[in-house]
Amino acid sequence: MPRYKYIARNKEGKAEESFQDAQSQDELVGILQARSLTVVTFKEATEETAKISSRKRRMHSGVKIDDLITFSRQLSTLLGAGITLLRSLEIISLQIESKRLFDALEVVKKDVSAGNSLKATLAKHPKVFSKLWVNIVETGETTGQLPFALEQLTTFLESSATLTRKIKSALVYPIVVLCVAAGAVTVFIVKIIPMFANIYSGFDASLPVFTDMVFTVCLGIKKYLLILVGLIVALVFGIRYYGKTHEGRKNIDKFKLSLPVFGDVIRQVAAVRFASGLNMLIKSGTPILHALDIVIETSGNVIVTEMLQKVKENVREGKSMAEPLIKTGIFPDMLAHMVAVGEESGELANMLENASKFYEERVDATVSRMATLFEPLLIVFIGAIVGTLVIAMFLPIFGLSGVIGG
Repeated sequence: MPRYKYIARNKEGKAEESFQDAQSQDELVGILQARSLTVVTFKEATEETAKISSRKRRMHSGVKIDDLITFSRQLSTLLGAGITLLRSLEIISLQIESKRLFDALEVVKKDVSAGNSLKATLAKHPKVFSKLWVNIVETGETTGQLPFALEQLTTFLESSATLTRKIKSALVYPIVVLCVAAGAVTVFIVKIIPMFANIYSGFDASLPVFTDMVFTVCLGIKKYLLILVGLIVALVFGIRYYGKTHEGRKNIDKFKLSLPVFGDVIRQVAAVRFASGLNMLIKSGTPILHALDIVIETSGNVIVTEMLQKVKENVREGKSMAEPLIKTGIFPDMLAHMVAVGEESGELANMLENASKFYEERVDATVSRMATLFEPLLIVFIGAIVGTLVIAMFLPIFGLSGVIGG
């Protein structure tokens, strides 16, 4: 198959230069247009040039959420443009930047060419494609609407990734400040405080009570620093081990939901996952009970999972989905009432979509306010600690100056 070297521009107008296999020039143009690229120029690459381009290709080892988003969007676009599944997978594999995803697609291509369904072959790679992926693809293949199902999946993944990035970006500054503060305090305790303690011990004068207390605490921390670090590490591993048990995971998740401020954010994030996930599954044609099974598996919180099990039981018995949502009080009340309205009006998917957008905005606003509030609080907190240490160090100087002067 000929390989072409092309230059094209994306939606933002940025130039992209790469290689693409195609049966003909018309197919090449169709492939690039399906990826929302505007062709500038292209020419058939020589065998030597193609080999050099393959050697220059760099991949990262893991599978990022952006890799999966790109894969689902490209597959949806190519299938929607009328390109066969096997050919679409071959085209996409040439653009993959994840080594693990690339290796998985090589196996997927062989299985699909052997006549296996896409759902069956994706299920063989659970570390790359989650159960959500497998079920969405199964629904798309069953209904004959695979491009649409993949488009819904892409929208869901993009929404989840955007929400995660917003939360992480809001937490970056406080975490960096805390790390810098911890480093500064450690330097004070390990280096500066002991140095001043040695200096003051050479004078025949008693230290102020405040300084003596601070020095005693700091020198004690320095003396047992390795033991303290060991205890902290042991505590972290102990909590992780405890969290792997069902009872431990349940208690930890319950504790998270009970936290002030943070608990509300966790509830809102869980509400977004439930609403957006269920909306996406319903729109892609997944039966409601099967959709709830998938949402339950991807909830990520034992308490939320138990509540959603009750929702599923209600639906199986022909009762309202909103009833257990209201009784448990885990999700915000407004979400439960929107679900009730959606069930009564027959517009459940639309109500879930509106709810997910609303709570995404709420989470974004809450996290932004928390970050804005924590900045001055952190500065005051760090200033108080450093100020205490500095005052304790220099307070004896006023007394020592009288002794030296005498």
